[in-house]
Amino acid sequence: MAKVSSKNVTKKSTKKKSSSVKSKESKVLLKLENTSANNARNITRSNTLLRTNNVTQPDVASESNSDYSVITTNNHDDNKTSSSLSGNSNYAYSMSSKGNISVNNANAEKDIYHSVNLFSRNEINTALYNKTFRFGLMNPYGSLSTTREYLFFTKPDLHILSTNENLAVTDVLNPQLCSLPYWVDLYNSRKNTISALQLSYDRSDPFNHLLQNQVISNLDIPGLSAEMVDTPVNMYGVGYQYRGSSEAADDNPEFSLEFRDTKFLDTYTYFKTYEEYETLKHHGIVSPSKYYIKNKILHDAFAIYKFLVDEDMETIVYYGKMYGVTPKSLPRDVFSSTNFDNGISYSIDFKAAFYEDMKPDILADFNKLSINLYKAQKYQITPYNSVLDHADTRPAKAAYVVKESSNISPTGYVYKLKWKGSDVI
Repeated sequence: MAKVSSKNVTKKSTKKKSSSVKSKESKVLLKLENTSANNARNITRSNTLLRTNNVTQPDVASESNSDYSVITTNNHDDNKTSSSLSGNSNYAYSMSSKGNISVNNANAEKDIYHSVNLFSRNEINTALYNKTFRFGLMNPYGSLSTTREYLFFTKPDLHILSTNENLAVTDVLNPQLCSLPYWVDLYNSRKNTISALQLSYDRSDPFNHLLQNQVISNLDIPGLSAEMVDTPVNMYGVGYQYRGSSEAADDNPEFSLEFRDTKFLDTYTYFKTYEEYETLKHHGIVSPSKYYIKNKILHDAFAIYKFLVDEDMETIVYYGKMYGVTPKSLPRDVFSSTNFDNGISYSIDFKAAFYEDMKPDILADFNKLSINLYKAQKYQITPYNSVLDHADTRPAKAAYVVKESSNISPTGYVYKLKWKGSDVI
């Protein structure tokens, strides 16, 4: 019987195995080609999304001839066959046989956002001043939506209670007013009104909380418009105008604010008392304290600070100040009606000396007024109370502006309006 060489058997078995492997690989390649053909549109779109500058994605039909290689994994399962691009682009994705694409690289995800004109906060802050977004800029991080306005009214210092040259108050009526029934009744029944109208009565709190609580409208501020300076006309009748200053637009603004009132007419009594005092001053019956006469200070004027805060109720977006404010109307015609189903409210007209905004010295003035009152309070009041797990609605006694560092603001810091009060949780 002829012997069969072991070497021949080994060669035959090796040929059979290699032919079997080639058969399986050819089947996988055939399936992959069919899959690629069916999903050519998806692959083309994906390559468009995933390409970078100066790098051209390979065509599906010519991937083997480019810098990109097709990596095929045979898991003996058609649903698990995956394909990925790898090469100089540094972008990669995986795609199942059903055409589902998943991103395998963080840079590819960023590029997908860029393809629909979306950019990160840092990219926007970096490019805002030195690059141009050719398809428009969508900036959700810097957009402003809801704000809240806080108005702080300071107190005038009407000479209602008697004072000395140092503005020390004695708890008696000014001798110029003690014989007038209106002021005697006010002294006996409405000490709170006197406190809101005479700063020297209680210097520990320079703010008028009555008006701050009762105002229900926003403070209208004047816009700026520059004056133009004329020049001589030349021989052709042509003259040129130079831009002047806009500071005149800050002077003498007039505005109105709407206030609600109670059935005890607390707000109306405040403005009525102010009008009565001004009438007596006009006729020379009452005069300011000697301190104001000596230093030439308007004792009957006050200031209004305006703060707009962001959605967090603390971050200051805008701030300004009205100087030398005086009320100039008293709408007693509101009582011509007998129907107050919606409560009592009316508008008061004001006139100011001038208005300024977005100057740090305004914040310094505000803090100088409130610092002592703010430090005297025991409890910090935040918009949200983590102990009670709801909004902190305790009334505050004083506010103060602080400067905090911020990695969000392009300036590196923000101003915040902080509150403190005397009420425990």
